[in-house]
Amino acid sequence: MRDNQDSTKKMELFIMKKVRFKPAIVSLIFIILIAFAVYRRQWILENRQLAAAALAGALGLFVAFHILIQHLKKKCYLNSSIARIDNMSGEDFEKYLKAGFERKGYKVELTPGSNDYGADLVLTRKGETTVVQAKRYEANVGNKAVQEVVAARAYYEAEKAMVVTNSYFTKQAVKLAEANDVELWDRGNLVKNVNTKALLTAGKS
Repeated sequence: MRDNQDSTKKMELFIMKKVRFKPAIVSLIFIILIAFAVYRRQWILENRQLAAAALAGALGLFVAFHILIQHLKKKCYLNSSIARIDNMSGEDFEKYLKAGFERKGYKVELTPGSNDYGADLVLTRKGETTVVQAKRYEANVGNKAVQEVVAARAYYEAEKAMVVTNSYFTKQAVKLAEANDVELWDRGNLVKNVNTKALLTAGKS
């Protein structure tokens, strides 16, 4: 049983760290297809239906594989332990939250890495919009995160605002959040509301 768990964790890490769809890979595939078309243009002209079917099949396999990998990556994020969350990059932490909120029924938009106006995620459900500031921190989260998400709520014309962290909040941040009706999720709220596996392993970190 222990060996199976270790194997599963290794596979999850492989998928999360190694299997990434990048524009360069997609471009390379299209270059290969174009090169093949140029090289075998006479055969393609003589066998148009077969060539079209082969191309459609190749594209279908690519799309199916892409969907499968995205599903596996999402599953890996949802199965993350709190120890793994603590070692995530800021970008991966945002993707982890995206997977978690989508599982809770939200439509989730990740904002650009820069010029995000204080929100890392924008959640929509039942016509209500929530802006989220994600903080994958080692230290406690202070006032700045609360101030930023308050500004984001105004910019995105959202009804609610949240700050979510794998750490905890300073007393000043808690008071500022209360004064501005901002919901705070600290380490305990995170594992309780997003990830049951993280909750089960929280005491081991």
